[in-house]
Amino acid sequence: MARLAGCGLLTIPAHLKAEEPFDSLPLAVWQNARRNGLVMIHHPTPAHMSSRVQVASNDEPAEALIVSGQVFAPDGRTPVPGIVVYAYNTDSQGYYGENKAEYPPRLFGWTKTDDSGRFELRTIGPGLLSRHAGPCAHPLHALGKKYPLQREDELRFEGDRYITPAMLAEDAQRGDFDLIQRITRGEDGVLHCGLKIRVQDQSNFR
Repeated sequence: MARLAGCGLLTIPAHLKAEEPFDSLPLAVWQNARRNGLVMIHHPTPAHMSSRVQVASNDEPAEALIVSGQVFAPDGRTPVPGIVVYAYNTDSQGYYGENKAEYPPRLFGWTKTDDSGRFELRTIGPGLLSRHAGPCAHPLHALGKKYPLQREDELRFEGDRYITPAMLAEDAQRGDFDLIQRITRGEDGVLHCGLKIRVQDQSNFR
C-alpha cells in the first residue's frame, strides 16, 4: 500500500490574515519545521475557498478517494464553521514532492468548513508501498479561530497489515474521534472515508 502519510490537515480561522497564524509561531517551532511538518505547508492561504477541494486531479494515476470530515470544538459536540483546512498527500508511489522529493508536497489543497463544520477532500486512495513499511496514514494538523496550532494523530485505514493491536487499542479510546477508518466503495464507484477532528485549547505543536 502507498504510504499516504500526507493528507495533512492544517486549519486556520477564516477571519485572520493568511500570514498571521504562521508569523506568530515561536522561533523554536520554525527551527523544528522538518520534524513538526511546517515544511509541508504551502502558505499563505488563498483568498477564496469552498468546503470541497480537489487535492489530486482526475488525471492522477491512482484510484480516487473522497474524505468527508467534520471539525468539532473541544467539547466534542459543537461543530466549528469557517475553519480553513489545508490538505496534502503523497502520490501513488509514496512521494510528496516533485521528482520524488520529500517536500513540499505536490498534491495539496485548501478548503473551509461549512456552517456544520464539514469539509470534503477529493484525493487518491492507497496504492503500492514504495519507500516505507508502516500503516498508510494521513497526518493531521489543526489551528482555527481561538485554537492554537496543534498536531492531530494520523488518519489510518482498516485492513492495513501494518496496523498493530496496540494501535487498535489506542484508537478505540478516542471514541467518535477514532482515526482508523474504513474505506468503502459508494454507489458512485468511488472510494469513501470519513473522520471527525476535535480541536483543543492547548497546542501540542513543537
